[in-house]
Amino acid sequence: MEKHILVLTHGDFGESLLKSAQMIIGEVSEVTSVSLTPEDSGDTFYEKIEQEISNVSKEIICLVDMFGGSPCTTALRLSKNRSITIICGLNLPMFIELYNQLSMGETIENESLIKIARDNIFDVAKKVFQ
Repeated sequence: MEKHILVLTHGDFGESLLKSAQMIIGEVSEVTSVSLTPEDSGDTFYEKIEQEISNVSKEIICLVDMFGGSPCTTALRLSKNRSITIICGLNLPMFIELYNQLSMGETIENESLIKIARDNIFDVAKKVFQ
């Protein structure tokens, strides 16, 4: 894979999402997840991320859970020194599609990734029974 996926979330959401993805698509590589815990300050969270990605030389696509939260703002801080694309609104279909596309050596446009995430948010009963 030509890029590295960095998942930054509040609590263990990112780690749980990766475990769920692995149930569906199997083992993943070139993926790092760092969780913001209640004990973390902005600086300690930043340091945890820096340590996790210190050996990553590839371009990073960072998926965060929500805009404006500490994972998002910390990713913005990181982007001052590294080439990082930051996409918020992380969900399982978004991660799986991104991972599968990158694993096949394909490129995926940011807007396409965002569309995948949005298209997987709907009222199930209305979709199934209409």
